[in-house]
Amino acid sequence: MIVNAQDLGLSPRLLPMSLAVEAGQVVHLIGPNGSGKSTLLQLLSGLETAETGYVSMNGQVIAGQTRHALAQIRGYLTQHQRPAFVMAVFEYLNLVLDSLQLPSGDCRDNTVTEVSARLAITDKLHRRIDSLSGGEWQRVRLAGALLHVSPWLNPNACLLLLDEPATGLDVAQQEIIYQEIRTMATEHGIAIIMANHDLNRTLAHADTVLLLKQGRLVATGRPSEVLTDQRLSDVFATPLEQVPTPNGPVIMRASSA
Repeated sequence: MIVNAQDLGLSPRLLPMSLAVEAGQVVHLIGPNGSGKSTLLQLLSGLETAETGYVSMNGQVIAGQTRHALAQIRGYLTQHQRPAFVMAVFEYLNLVLDSLQLPSGDCRDNTVTEVSARLAITDKLHRRIDSLSGGEWQRVRLAGALLHVSPWLNPNACLLLLDEPATGLDVAQQEIIYQEIRTMATEHGIAIIMANHDLNRTLAHADTVLLLKQGRLVATGRPSEVLTDQRLSDVFATPLEQVPTPNGPVIMRASSA
């Protein structure tokens, strides 16, 4: 088991809840704004301390571990973070790797090149980060998160935490990101826990869903089990329903008729 959280809570933002995540599993956290998704990610990252319960990674309780020790085993993409000083994109990506105390060399350079190409930011490597659009900066940050847990650069990494990773991305860019997440999980065994607002992406891409409301865990399980019409309508306070299509069910606002 990669992650084991028991009775984890931080009142009033998050009431005690438990979860277990296996290697290669993709877990989506969904719920309205203020439901506790970001708080749960912060507690799982070890950067914030819970009032109740504990988190262990690979059987080791994370409380008391240094930030450097935590960085060796997990990556964490927060929301809307920009460095306090200006640098080029390639400098930012190398700063991420320097924080892991990784040596420079062909393997590092080749991995940065490959990830940059997959996320379509190769042409932005020499641009200053303050010149990037919101979507471009988000892809750069995602590249940094993927490099952080790359098995070729950081073989000890086992977990990637993502807070709204598709924010600011267009449809094509979102598809690339969800494919990268699935590849990281399936091919490299990285456990993924991510906050998400797109219910249809969760329906299509998640292995397990945690549905939160006002800091409380409402339901957990497979997407088809959790994302029921009645439950979603109650949690989001708007009528929602799954509509069958040739490509599978789609969650939409329910018709008033």
